[in-house]
Amino acid sequence: MLTTLDYLFIAVYFVVVLIVGFWTGRKQEKEDYLIANRKLNSFQATSTIFSSRIGAAILLTYTALVFMYGVGALWYFIGSVLGLFVFYFFGKKIKKLADERKFYTLPDFFFYTKGKFAGYLATLIVIIIMFGWVVLNFIAGAKVIDEYTPISYEYSVIIIGVVILLYLVAGGFSAVVKTDIIQTIGIFLLFILMIFLLMSTHAKPKIEFIDLFKISAKQLVSFFLAGFFIPMASPELWQRVYAIKNQQHFKRSLILSSVFYVMIGVILLMIGMVIRIAIPDLEAESALIVGFSRLLPAGLAGLSVVIIYSAVSSSADTYLFTSAASVAQDFLEKSKLLKPEKLFITMRITMAVMMTLGIILALILRNFVDATFFFVSMTMSLGFLVLVMWIYPKINRHSVNFSIFFCLVGVIVPSILRGIDEVLVSYAWGLCILGLIFGFIMNKIKPLPAEVKK
Repeated sequence: MLTTLDYLFIAVYFVVVLIVGFWTGRKQEKEDYLIANRKLNSFQATSTIFSSRIGAAILLTYTALVFMYGVGALWYFIGSVLGLFVFYFFGKKIKKLADERKFYTLPDFFFYTKGKFAGYLATLIVIIIMFGWVVLNFIAGAKVIDEYTPISYEYSVIIIGVVILLYLVAGGFSAVVKTDIIQTIGIFLLFILMIFLLMSTHAKPKIEFIDLFKISAKQLVSFFLAGFFIPMASPELWQRVYAIKNQQHFKRSLILSSVFYVMIGVILLMIGMVIRIAIPDLEAESALIVGFSRLLPAGLAGLSVVIIYSAVSSSADTYLFTSAASVAQDFLEKSKLLKPEKLFITMRITMAVMMTLGIILALILRNFVDATFFFVSMTMSLGFLVLVMWIYPKINRHSVNFSIFFCLVGVIVPSILRGIDEVLVSYAWGLCILGLIFGFIMNKIKPLPAEVKK
């Protein structure tokens, strides 16, 4: 259980992020609210890129995979690091195009290069992906509070959702960036706690190179593909690229955030192995939460609650804002259902509605490890398509449209018929490729008009 000082830390954190949100929201113009005036410097960009990537998917799901599969789970991280390396070169092109065309969201790229239908399909996937990550981070944050405090899981979900909504409604994207700086400090404190745990525990994992290949070939391929393609289709990462001041700051921030990301991945691998040895009877999805609770001294265990929650919320606020932006800007505004002057109020209403739905789903769906693969699969498939479009910009619109549609089929149908697990990544990727081929054939039979831009 937590001490009075621990509760004080939590209360101070809540108060600080709320103050930042309301202070940021004073007299904001559209560009500031939506994209921080496209003036993020290296420090701001590094903090917000890094903290938005260290959420439930990394802290809790990745640790759970290590707990279940051992060192083999590292293939996800190997893929992620290589994916970020490739994204750097693609991101330079996107940054230049976004500055010229004033992009706000990932679907803006599809609208501009491949037309409205592809843009709306991409919007649908982005909304599903981002809203899904909101729910998963709500679940993860609530499990942390529920494990350490007398507050029930149900009330924990509501508290997390309401606090995030309040500062998002007030400050928008600028508030996300500023609170991400606070949350990055928390993540580095977590890094120090993990180092302390590794040094103080008697459980010393032995890791050998051969351990990387002790999982099945399907699992290895699924982990690697998921990690590699996700950066190419992470809407929150694209939004940060748009918001960075210039190419120099983009280069510096992506390199620095990637280095920090690798550091966290290696330490989490070690932590997961330690927990696996020290407490082998845990449920995988609660490995990190319960592991810290049992292995850290009482005071430090309480501090970890604040830190893990701040890391989870740094992703949840990003995903909630990005999903609301896609609903308001990519769907309602582009379909002429929303007048530009109503964008601010519509964004705020959309965030409130999605927060409410997110809380409801978080109360129903409490297992986030399996559900993670559903949204990872969808993101990875869209990422593969983006990579194809980068390599071959002249790809026909039929192939783009069918690839996105088949991606949805490749994730949803197998999930219903055989359930959700890591192999779902391979199904999604395979159907995405099939969509490209089918679109190529259709284009030979009945070509669509040329792309909007090449």
